[in-house]
Amino acid sequence: MNQEQNQQSSNVTNSQNTIPNVDVSSGVNTTIPSTTSLPTTPLTPQTEQPVNTLVGSPGVIVAPVSNEPTDASSADKGRVNGVVRDATEVPQTLSQTTRINPTVVAPKVNVTSDSTVPLVTENTLPNQLELPPKKSRKAKVVIILLILIIAGLGFYIYQDYTKDLARGECSLLVASDNTLRELDLNSSIVQELYDKVKTTIREDVAYHNFDDTFKLYLAYRQIPNSDIYDSHCNLFDNSSMSNFSCDDTLSFVPKAFKVETLEREVKKLFGESVTIENQNIVLGNSCFAGFQYIPERGEYVQGYCGQVPTTTYNADKELISATVQGDTIILKENVRYYSAVGISGDQLQNGVYVHTFKLDNNYHYAYVDRTVEAA
Repeated sequence: MNQEQNQQSSNVTNSQNTIPNVDVSSGVNTTIPSTTSLPTTPLTPQTEQPVNTLVGSPGVIVAPVSNEPTDASSADKGRVNGVVRDATEVPQTLSQTTRINPTVVAPKVNVTSDSTVPLVTENTLPNQLELPPKKSRKAKVVIILLILIIAGLGFYIYQDYTKDLARGECSLLVASDNTLRELDLNSSIVQELYDKVKTTIREDVAYHNFDDTFKLYLAYRQIPNSDIYDSHCNLFDNSSMSNFSCDDTLSFVPKAFKVETLEREVKKLFGESVTIENQNIVLGNSCFAGFQYIPERGEYVQGYCGQVPTTTYNADKELISATVQGDTIILKENVRYYSAVGISGDQLQNGVYVHTFKLDNNYHYAYVDRTVEAA
C-alpha cells in the first residue's frame, strides 16, 4: 500500500515538473523540460488564475497539466481546455517554455558609439554623384569658349573670302601654265564681272564711246547705296550741265557722294594704277547720272533733269563665252541692234563685244579694255 502511494506521489511530482507544449496544427503535446527560464514582466494581478498562452497565436490557451484525458465539447472547438480570454488581455506570467513565434522579426542593430549608423535595406538609394572640382569645370568652360571663338573666326573669314571672290577681289583662277580654259557662264566670278560692264540700250544710245567719261559713269554705278546720301544745292552751277539744274526753291532733294568714294571705285574697277580726272558725270544729252563735280565741297552733287528721253531702239545682248588664261579673263558678248529713225549705224555697232579683265597686284580683276569684233 505504501509502495503504491509512493508511486502515485512520484507521478504527480514528475507531471508538475513538465509543461505540455501544444502544437495546434498537429494536436500533439510535446513535453519540454522546465530547466529553461525566461525573464518575466510583472503585470497587474488578475482575478483569474494565470494560464499559459501560445505566443504569436492570440486566443489559443495552453491547457493546464492533467493526467486525465479530456474531450473538448462542441462549445470548446477552437480552443484547448481553458478559459477564453480577450485577445487584448496580457497574461500575468510568461511561459517558461520555448515560444513558437511565426512572425518575422527585423534584425536589431546595436549602436555602440555616439555616431549614427544607417540601416542597410534592400532599397538603399545610390550615392549622390560627386561634382567635379571647380578648377576642372572652369577649364572645361574655357576650352568650350575657345572652340566657339575659333569656329566663329573661321566662319567669318570664310564668308569674307567668298564675298571677295564674288566681287573678283581674289581668285583661284590664275593658271600657272598659261593654259586657256573655259569658265562656267553661271559662275559667280563671271556673273559679277559681267554685271559691272554690261549696259542697257538706253545707255548705249546716250553714249557709246569707251573713254574717261564712260569709265567714270561705270565707276559711279559701282558705288553702294549706303555711300550715297541726301544733300543740298549749295555751289551747284546750273550753266555747266545741260538738262540739269539744282535750286533750293524746288522740292527736289539732290543726292551726293564723296570724291574719295568715286576714286575708290575707279581703282577697284580699272586697277590700282589708274587715275581719272574728276569731271561731271553725265552721258551726252541724256538724264543718266547727272552728278556735278564741286571741288569746293569735295562732293559730286546730283542735278534735276526735267527731260526724260525716250527711244524705240531695241537690241539683243547675250553672253556667249568666258575664258581664263594666266591672269586674264575674257568675256564675249554678242550684240545685235535694230535701227530706228534718227540713229545712225556708226553710233551703234553690231558684233561681238570683247571685255578684257586682268588680275592686278591687289587681286582685283581690272577692266582694261573693250573691243568689238565682227559677228
